[in-house]
Amino acid sequence: MDNSGDLFRRINENFALLSKGRKSIARYINKETDKAAFMTAAELGEACGVSESTVVRFAIYLGFSGYPEFQNELSKLIRGKLVTAGRINESHQIKNSIIRSVFESDVEKMNESLGMIDEEAFVQATKLIEKARHIYIIGIKNSAPVAMYLSYYLKIMRPDVYYVSGADPTDILSSIYHINDKDCLLGVSFPRYSIHTLRAMEYANERNAGIIALTDSKDSPCRMYSHILLCARTEEVSIAQSLAAPMTLATSLIAGVFAENRDLAMRNISGIEEVYAEYDTESRDDLELVNTKQMYNYPEINFNA
Repeated sequence: MDNSGDLFRRINENFALLSKGRKSIARYINKETDKAAFMTAAELGEACGVSESTVVRFAIYLGFSGYPEFQNELSKLIRGKLVTAGRINESHQIKNSIIRSVFESDVEKMNESLGMIDEEAFVQATKLIEKARHIYIIGIKNSAPVAMYLSYYLKIMRPDVYYVSGADPTDILSSIYHINDKDCLLGVSFPRYSIHTLRAMEYANERNAGIIALTDSKDSPCRMYSHILLCARTEEVSIAQSLAAPMTLATSLIAGVFAENRDLAMRNISGIEEVYAEYDTESRDDLELVNTKQMYNYPEINFNA
């Protein structure tokens, strides 16, 4: 039975129907895939606080013949990560073409992401944001730049936007404690996925809030909790992760929200500009266009010396 690339899709699609014990197994596998791949059924059960038989039944429930086949699929996922590590080492060996290879990789990921676009889901996302009373945006670690970018521009267009930074994971749930069915949560989570973001999305789901996930694929664990999934590809480049496509997805979402309620957005933007003009003239951080040749007269640097 060939289950390659299908494991997390099965878990995500069936998560809402799982028992409490099976949900514990699913969460652990999402978070600790590297460890789970090398555990026996008994060891995995102990780590999740369930019995060995529950783990075996979980594997069979997902369509595997038994735990060994299920574990073999986990091992395939780990081998895929090792291939990624090999690509990192290979890129180091061709350092003279790093800038070209990174740009070309980003272009490739942008094209892949363009082919993944679900325009109906995108329209639904802009409408959900537009009608929500409060908007909460969560993005942690490598996903934080995308979340911050979204938050900055959505705040310009409407007042009730809250960025949850995750600087202290214990504050995340308290920051969204009052979320309800009139609100919207944007969960931004790209590999490696944040368990804290997933828990926040799970809580918001239980509170009947609208949930939009910005992630890398339909196999992402974010699928378990989101109503709308927007995907963009990422790739590890050396020790960093390229966010070119996710940032473009965020820009598209900002533009979509603006188009959905242009008049209100323009009134807010104009109002902000008027406030700055009247009250904050001393500390404005906008650099006016100047003649840089007159400002700077630095000597030329010989980089080959």
